[in-house]
Amino acid sequence: MEPLEFSGGTLFSHKGRLHTQSLVPGKRVYGEKLISWEGREYREWNPNRSKLSAYFALGGRSFPFKKDSHVLYLGAASGTTASHVADIVPDGKVFCVEFSPRSFRDLTVNSAGRSNMYPILADATAPGEYSFIVDHADVVYADVAQKRQADIILDNMDRYGATYGILCIKARSEDVTAPPARVFSEVAGRLRERGCSVEELVSLEPYEKDHAMAIIRRPRTVYCVAMDESGFLMVYNEKRNGWEMPGGKIEPGETVREAAERECLEESGYEVTAVECRDLGYCDVCACRIIGRKGDGEMTPRMFSQLPADLAFDEDEYSEVILWAASAIKGKGGLF
Repeated sequence: MEPLEFSGGTLFSHKGRLHTQSLVPGKRVYGEKLISWEGREYREWNPNRSKLSAYFALGGRSFPFKKDSHVLYLGAASGTTASHVADIVPDGKVFCVEFSPRSFRDLTVNSAGRSNMYPILADATAPGEYSFIVDHADVVYADVAQKRQADIILDNMDRYGATYGILCIKARSEDVTAPPARVFSEVAGRLRERGCSVEELVSLEPYEKDHAMAIIRRPRTVYCVAMDESGFLMVYNEKRNGWEMPGGKIEPGETVREAAERECLEESGYEVTAVECRDLGYCDVCACRIIGRKGDGEMTPRMFSQLPADLAFDEDEYSEVILWAASAIKGKGGLF
């Protein structure tokens, strides 16, 4: 049983076949072969039953998973692939979203005993439906048979702050009449249009007809907690139907502070000075002192003294950083 170097020791090869170390020894999910090796059990990962396994079997080497990753899996079906992902992230979480009640019943059975799998009956096109359990995601994996596949995965990545995405593109779900190669190119174009880089685009033939796997990376982002004596600044995001802190991606050549100041001015119309920055892991946040309003921004701005009810993200996302920002600004000359 040979660990594959690109996976950080979480994928294994045995006689040319891919395996994961079983999180629940003795339990099969889809009739897969189990192998005991030096006191540990491994599950064969069949590329004919899993598109992610097919991607690796075809030479795909992008591997955004870590042992403690939080993975948001859209279109988990009965949990075949999701169970292997759970093996890969034993110290993390796999949030398994499935829309079909029948598939969801099988998913709950196959999740039993796997303490890091969380079955969720919900619609992947409505990311807010599962915010009650999903706090954040490091990776979003999407395998949904619908149109607008690029927007579905990116809406979820935006909502939950994921840096990486893995999109199984189903050409016939996007356009049943168009050549698959053209559909793959159009979906990749849409991903780039929304600011992501497509690091790999791999056809899944011969394992899956008219399918391709896209590996996506979202640029590093920053948001600012901008304050003055009246409170903190938020902007209303109509796409997310809620209030949020101004922010966005860090452009090439920009520092974190420069990006925070620019994004705040563009989105809210307020000029600010960043006084302190903090790495949250999945993004950066800057404590900013408001200088004044310079004009209209891309979104509607408003000052708040406490968090509003209609937030674009969970309240926990902001509660602690507001206190941190107020303390940081106070420690560097106050709000005036």
